[in-house]
Amino acid sequence: MKLSTRQQALLTVSVYALIMLIAFMIYKTLLYVFVFSLVSILVVNFILRNLVKLKVPYTLSIILSLVIYFGVLIYAIINIIPAVTNQLTSFYGFMQHILDSKYWEDYLSSNPSLSNTISGIIDWIKPKIGEVFNNLVVSFAKGLPDALVVIFYSVLFTIYITIYTKWTTGSMPGLFPKKIRPLIQDFLTKLGVALSSYVDVMLLGAIIVSISFYFLFSVYLPDYAILLAFWGFVTNFIPIVGVVIEWIPICIVTLGLGLQNFLIVNAIVMSIHLGAFLFFIFIMKARANINPVLMLIFIFLIGLIYGMVGTFFAVPVAIFFVTLWNEFIKRELDSVS
Repeated sequence: MKLSTRQQALLTVSVYALIMLIAFMIYKTLLYVFVFSLVSILVVNFILRNLVKLKVPYTLSIILSLVIYFGVLIYAIINIIPAVTNQLTSFYGFMQHILDSKYWEDYLSSNPSLSNTISGIIDWIKPKIGEVFNNLVVSFAKGLPDALVVIFYSVLFTIYITIYTKWTTGSMPGLFPKKIRPLIQDFLTKLGVALSSYVDVMLLGAIIVSISFYFLFSVYLPDYAILLAFWGFVTNFIPIVGVVIEWIPICIVTLGLGLQNFLIVNAIVMSIHLGAFLFFIFIMKARANINPVLMLIFIFLIGLIYGMVGTFFAVPVAIFFVTLWNEFIKRELDSVS
């Protein structure tokens, strides 16, 4: 049976994807290099596109986009990361103090049944927090050498591919048979647009959340404003599930602010995330045509395989499969019917 051109393209892309999947499963460091390089390239591309829109010459835009991106990273490493590290240890102790003090019992003195239920939940959560904190410290120590490798190669790939963007994007279809190159070019273009849209939305959302958190907690928890702003920035890159992960420590520490402030802070946090979530869903539905339920499925499945790190690249994987479906499988089925 002779395959159509579209079927040949689908088969070839699937083979490449399978080879990459096997390589990533064998060498997880390779996966991390690929993911973080891709994200870095797309972030730099976001800056580059906006500079070009401002009529900055293309060559100068490339230089400025790299300088801005790596300048922000270096600033974060020198100033923000040490502050986050310093606040993290005391934050853990402060959180344990809140749990030991059981402030909620004062708020719920008129409802002992609910108070006892919350106490039971907190008693279950408390040792889990210690385990998570210890695992993070151990994982960080063990993963530091691999992290340095990932950072080194990600920087190299980001600089190289940004400088040679036109050559890289133009040469990629050359990896495929000549007959199917136009279909591959179209697929890669639409995949690139969808991935760029995703990174644009996540980056803007993370910046908005982190700035909002910094100002909010500068008022209510000034000792941990930088840490919580950084926490909000990082967890915002985990769609949907990240909000829950982020909210747990915030909910715990705000218990010590009194009932009124607890309600105010958490209401503001939920409002910030509601706006960011609606913005994310609207843009991703419009530009990448991805269903939120599908996102949850991919986050869950990839999270099972690769843990917390896997949740960061679950949606890009979903974008790949949705684009593959729309460009090859769906069109092939439409042509048959």
